[in-house]
Parts: sequence; structure tokens; C-alpha cells
Amino acid sequence: MRAIPDRPFLEAGWPYWAGVSADGVWLAAKASGEGPGGGPRVAVYRKSDFSLWDLVEVDHDVEAFSFHPVLPLLALVTEWGEEEDRVGGLFLYEPHTRRRVSVPVTGAGITGVRWLDERRLKVTFSLPDLSYERDGEDGYAQCVIERDVWPGVEAGEIDLGVREAVAAEDVDWGPPLDPGYRPGDHLAALAAEAGMTWTYRDDVMAVEALRDGRVICSLLRTSLLECWSPTGSLLWSVPVPEGTFDQPGCQVYVAPDEHTAWTVVLLGDSSHRRTLLQRIDLADGTVIAERCLDFPARLSARADGAWAARDARDRYRLDREPPSGAPVFTPAGRQLGTVALGEYDASSAFDIRRCPHLLFLQGAGDGPSPEKWVVEASPKGVENLFPLRWEECPAGPVGGGPGVYVRDALGPGIVHAVATTEGSLLLRRAFPHGEVVWAHRTDAEVRAVDAGGGLLHVVTGAKELLTLRPADGEVTARQPTAVDGHDFTPRSLSAAPGGGVFIGTAEGRILVLERP
Repeated sequence: MRAIPDRPFLEAGWPYWAGVSADGVWLAAKASGEGPGGGPRVAVYRKSDFSLWDLVEVDHDVEAFSFHPVLPLLALVTEWGEEEDRVGGLFLYEPHTRRRVSVPVTGAGITGVRWLDERRLKVTFSLPDLSYERDGEDGYAQCVIERDVWPGVEAGEIDLGVREAVAAEDVDWGPPLDPGYRPGDHLAALAAEAGMTWTYRDDVMAVEALRDGRVICSLLRTSLLECWSPTGSLLWSVPVPEGTFDQPGCQVYVAPDEHTAWTVVLLGDSSHRRTLLQRIDLADGTVIAERCLDFPARLSARADGAWAARDARDRYRLDREPPSGAPVFTPAGRQLGTVALGEYDASSAFDIRRCPHLLFLQGAGDGPSPEKWVVEASPKGVENLFPLRWEECPAGPVGGGPGVYVRDALGPGIVHAVATTEGSLLLRRAFPHGEVVWAHRTDAEVRAVDAGGGLLHVVTGAKELLTLRPADGEVTARQPTAVDGHDFTPRSLSAAPGGGVFIGTAEGRILVLERP
């Protein structure tokens, strides 16, 4: 595998905190993605060549970190939870030995850390307002840990219980930042000193391989659509329009002729989300058309070019406003009609790639958790095909997931993921009646599925790319989503016509695997 763009600090995400050790040997930055245990990480690099030295996984969100003023010793703090669930942690990490000491805290988070001098470390706690004496606002406390010798300290030698209350305006959040500082400025400056370029990159939530070798992708917040050459050069980028919601992009529909693509821009706020659909010329990234919808949309497409925008509002709002019908469009954006698909929630996800039919999941019944059916939308209306639940399905709720249409000696079928109480499974269902041809249990959540070159490709939350035979679900290859010692968290997947595989990652990179 190779990664594009190939720039330093591959793991660095939104690095509000970044620092260099006093001896100039080590560099630390907050990392994107999750570790093997599912926790956040801090990336530690050798400053001499920016090579990755370690990924330090912690229990909860990293709030701050600070290097010792003299020693190669990193102190970092974490926080998670609300009210009585609030927890935190102090971690001390010695890069040269990779030794780590953790001191957990319950009932409070740790939100700030700062070395006062060689002997003293100040720690700041956030205290939930359990009695509502502060109108729900957090209170703060600080303690100072003092030691003559810090290297080799054990967790039992650190006392975080002696705390002094402090007013919010007097909280010491950590080392002061330069005026106008933006997350990533420190890493960008370090890269520039070495004659290199680094810019922050967000999660690659959607990726599509084109027939001419280019690849396009949509990032979580920072870029609506990008186009990369086969050699890994950025050809053009479409910025996120102003006034967007928290996650403006993440969805892309590519027309069958691959001349244009539609992207989703969420507008408004949580009380009224709307959608701006933008049609983009894939030759140069020019926005050539727009359509507005009065609801947050989830796109689904048919292989011949018809595509639909389903109302994906959270169900809690349905008592005030029923879901809108899903408009169906031509590739150019001409509306063909509207289909009624009912309520949508997280378990309704059913993105089936390369399918000649427009498929969705629809709830059957009026209960709080209605059973899902696979339905087809066509000019005739909405037709029930088969229930998502099958005979050997584990008890409890079952939700949909990504999938792909296949056709081989066994006939037409769809291979799709399902989420059950016993974990994720991958199924091949005969089309259109839904008989289960095979079922494969995965070790982690299935993030994306595609087919190409006569093979199935699946990426999971275990940071693996699985290659399977469509006929029987046999895994023929299993490899980590890693490049030269750097591991990546997969978010999206696309199989190229020539058999290559492109994987979008939480670290803002696209992993490229030539034909397996």
C-alpha cells in the first residue's frame, strides 16, 4: 500500500496540542483515528526525520499535554463524560523507553496540565455540578505535584487528591499559545523548517475511483470534494461553502459517464437542517448546478444513473413533522418523481453500490423499533422485496450497513453488512427474494464494501482490509490498513475498474492498493 498525500505526520489529526521535548529529540501531536483498544492516541515522532516512534493510546479524549522543561518526559491528561459519569486521567510517558504510567481519576475530568519548573507539575480538574449550585456549569480545582526525581515514577507515588478550588477565570489551562495560533500551526512550521509541507487533513468520508485513474474524495469538514492524480498529486479542490452545518460533505454521487458528481452540503442548525446539492464538473472542480432540499439528505444511487435523496432527519422530530418524500433525479439533476420511504434512523443505512435497482431499508409497523425490509423504489412505487432479518439472525434489533451488488454464476445478489447484538456480519443475499447464500462474521464493524476484479473488498473497524470470494464468502486475503509502520483508521472504500483498491481514512489519507 501507499498513502496519498504523502506528507509528514501522517497520523496527526486536528493537533491543537503539539510540542517538542526539551532535548529536541521528540515531537508529539494529537493523532486522528483510534488505537487497538478503540481509544484516542498521541503520536510521538523523532524530530530529526519526523519518523513515527510510537502511538500512545489513552482511555479518553486528550485535553492537553506538556513536555517537561528539562527531561524527555511527556505529561498528558484526559477527560470524558458528564455529571456523575465524569472521569479523567493523568499519563506520564518517557519516549526513549516507551514507559507509561497512568493515574485514573473518577468524579472529575482533567482538563489542563503544565510544568511549573523541573520539580512541579500543575494539574487542573473539571468538576461537574451535581448539586446544580452553579446552574450546571463546571467548577475547577488544581493541584501541584512536586517531586525531586520524575523519571521512573510509579502511579502510586502520585497523589491527585489534594486539590484547591479555583475560579474559572483563574484556571491555568496549560502553556500559553501565541496570538492568532491555529491548530496545526506548530507542525506546519516544523515541516517548513525541513523544506516540507504539512496541512491539516480531515476524515476521508467518501472516496471514488474513476476509470481514468484519478480518485475523488470528500472530507468530513474541510473540503467538499478533491481530485487526485494517479501519482498522488492534488489536481483541484472544492472548498466547503460558508454557512454549512458541522459535517458539510461526506457523500458523493458520481454520474455513470464520470463527467460530473453531486455532493451534499448540510445547512442550518440542529433544529432545522437543510441540504444544498451541488453538481461539480470532474474536469476542473467547477460547481455547475445546485438544488436545495428542506431536509438533511442521504443519497442512494442506481447503476444506470438514477439517484435519490432520502430524508434522514432524526426520528425524535417526527412527532412534529413527518418525513419528506425522497426525490429521484437523473444524473443531470432533473427530478423524475418522489417516493415515500418513511422514517429514517441509524439502523436504516443501506448504501448498496453498483446496483441496477434503487434499494432502501424501510420500517414495517408502527412500533418504536420496527423491523426493516429491503424495498425497491421504481416508477411503479415502492415494492417490498425481503425482510432484513433472516432465519439464523441473532435475537434483538438488526440494522443495515454498506453493501454492493454482484452477479456471477450464482446469479444476481447483494453482499451487505448487518449490525446485530452479537456483532457485525456480512451476508450474500440472492436477489430479489433475499435467500442467504452465505454469512461471514467479522471481527469488528464493517465500514465499507465494494467489488472489483471478481473479488469483494471490505474494510472494518479493526483496521483491516479483507478480500473475499463472492461465491462463498471465503476470505482470501487479510491485511492491515497500514503503510510503512503507520496504521490508519478506514472510513470509506472504492474498488477501481482495474482491480485496485482505494481506502479513505480518518487520518485524511487515501490508501492505494494496486490490483491484489
